Amino acid sequence: MASQEIEALSSALARLPGLGPRSARRAVLWLVKHRETALPALLEALAGVAETLVECATCGNVDTSDPCRI
Repeated sequence: MASQEIEALSSALARLPGLGPRSARRAVLWLVKHRETALPALLEALAGVAETLVECATCGNVDTSDPCRI
């Protein structure tokens, strides 16, 4: 039986467009297997996106500034 952490991450990934429950679970198991090389880069990229990207109030584009450069 998988741990609660694996199930929680699988469930979160399965909510992304294009990823179903089986694909999400495969991705999680791959990440666990390659945690030392893949996880730090993924976590850094996710943190960067969370900190710097915003949705443009004018057009809805995702950019680093609001209003965006479009």
